[in-house]
Amino acid sequence: MSFPRKVTIAAFLVPVMATVGTLALTDVAEGHAKATDVRVAAETEQFSLPALIHIPHYPLTPVQPSSTPVRLSGTGKPLDVSYTYQGQRHTITDFLRRSSTLGFLVLHDDKVVDERYFQGQNADSRFNSWSVGKSITAAAIGVALNEGKIRSVDDPVTRYVPELKGTGYDGVPLIDVLHMASGVKWDESNYFNFTTGATAAQLRLVLGTPLTDVAKESVSERPPGTKWNYDSMDSFVLAWVLSKATGQSLASYVQDKIWKPAGMKSTLYLGKDWAGNGLGYCCYHVTTRDLGRFGLLYLNQGKAQGKQVVPAGWVRDSTRVTVPINEPGQINSAGWGYGSQWWVAPTPGDYTANGVFGQNVYVSPRDHVVIVKTSQDVLTYSSHFAELATAFRAVADAVGGS
Repeated sequence: MSFPRKVTIAAFLVPVMATVGTLALTDVAEGHAKATDVRVAAETEQFSLPALIHIPHYPLTPVQPSSTPVRLSGTGKPLDVSYTYQGQRHTITDFLRRSSTLGFLVLHDDKVVDERYFQGQNADSRFNSWSVGKSITAAAIGVALNEGKIRSVDDPVTRYVPELKGTGYDGVPLIDVLHMASGVKWDESNYFNFTTGATAAQLRLVLGTPLTDVAKESVSERPPGTKWNYDSMDSFVLAWVLSKATGQSLASYVQDKIWKPAGMKSTLYLGKDWAGNGLGYCCYHVTTRDLGRFGLLYLNQGKAQGKQVVPAGWVRDSTRVTVPINEPGQINSAGWGYGSQWWVAPTPGDYTANGVFGQNVYVSPRDHVVIVKTSQDVLTYSSHFAELATAFRAVADAVGGS
């Protein structure tokens, strides 16, 4: 496996790295996780300590790629693109530097227009998707719906996961979970608060608590479908629904229905808790180029190499705002709206899979452009997400108009 190697001291601030004493790596041959001393892992994978935010701290399952991957032509060169944001002129190169970028890829259809790596990374480096993984999980949900494994997005969660009866998810329609409007009490407003939301859940995961147990503790705060509230547990529940409905693990289903048929080139390593539950809300360890291929899958209305992988209707509906509560003014996020596990850009038609610390798969159908950014932007990712819409729009304009 190849994971990022160099690091900044800011990585120590990430709560999940409380497990710096051990690192969960996968025995690829057997698919079983084993705890490995960080020092040994660092020597094997040429890591620099302390551990970077992209280094896994939980078990992994290998997800095999396609035998006939989608070909990306060309090599690209750094784009000379500038834009104005908040009254100041910037270049895309400046933006990449300020936002602690590790990998940057721009595709015009399947042609590589720009590809850059920083701090010792390269095209073979794998990065934690963080919440970009939510969009991959949602793609698998769309396939399961098309196959009839999930009957309808209007079905309640508990139709597929009866273990959640009597909890905050009891009777909640899947569509509200997809929209981040489950009504379940959850605070993910501050990733440096160890006591709430995703950070608390991740710490409990590291210490061995199955996330299914965390989900069972959920309580309702408001009626479902009445307010948007970003909730990684919603995405874990979607992954749990998927596994129960299909009879396959998240990793197995993603491999069979997304990774192989969509023409991915490299093995994906998918995070799970110590009980074997696929996380779903994060932790797809993947190369920048395969994230680009995932963006191309959506750019091409769910098709890859002439085959419909994800239903076109699902691609359309999940990447646009379909309910008033998910309009930009309601979620208060710098002009961004929210679809079904995808962020909807201020520019009509554009959308992005977005992950904490600066992970992005930005799609501009109008310009036939996909932009991928992997980063370790620990302290300033929120302000840079606001700027990203302007920066990436400038890139798409330049590439699409060329």
